[in-house]
Amino acid sequence: LRSTRRQRQMCIRDRALAVMAWMRRHRSDQPVILPTVVLGLVIFQALLGMWTVTLLLKPLVVTAHLIGGMTTLALLFWLARQPARPAQAPEPGLRAFALFGLVILAIQILLGAWVSTNYAALACPDFPTCQNSFWPPMDFATGFDPWHGLGIDYEGGILHNSARVAIHVTHRIGALVTLVVLLWLAIRASKNTALGTAGGLVMGAVILQFMLGIIMVVTQLPLPLAVAHNGIAALLLLAVVNLNKVVRVEN
Repeated sequence: LRSTRRQRQMCIRDRALAVMAWMRRHRSDQPVILPTVVLGLVIFQALLGMWTVTLLLKPLVVTAHLIGGMTTLALLFWLARQPARPAQAPEPGLRAFALFGLVILAIQILLGAWVSTNYAALACPDFPTCQNSFWPPMDFATGFDPWHGLGIDYEGGILHNSARVAIHVTHRIGALVTLVVLLWLAIRASKNTALGTAGGLVMGAVILQFMLGIIMVVTQLPLPLAVAHNGIAALLLLAVVNLNKVVRVEN
């Protein structure tokens, strides 16, 4: 009996040691910082949702709420995406250029949110001109003033015409810059057979988003297209994040 009990104890001890060894071996493989950031971001998103109501749709808060949602989506996708090692190493400099493309896209999404929260989408009802001019009167200082005091109801917007035009035109310029940068990024990525799909997704999404933006202007912003514009922006973001993830897999 003593021998049997001792064998059982040794067996339990060996199993416990094996489990502890497995946990030590895999602990470094599990990300900690990024999930913690996502958790903090989700909590902050809840606060922004409250402030969106209590601060009467203040553009700075509503914009931050939208950017927070996009950031949460991008981080969750980054954590979930586990691409295989590419058969062909990316060309030198592609990692840096992919990160640059992601930054440009993030700025453009921020500009798009600012257009929406300041009700500037219809400030330019024609294309490629804006109010029949390629450079109409614009008030950038007022248009990009992040704070206008407390107790103001921002539903419908409070900015005058030239301020909204400044926001809209800046977003148009940003759209053109984003199109050129992401198309060039997609072309460079597509030269690598292992990155062809990732590059193609970026190319397709950015062309679709750019064309949809033009259609929205000439059709006077129908609600389904506005929703689609926001949704495709999210898909474009995921496509660029995916490309960044793939080019960072060690060969």
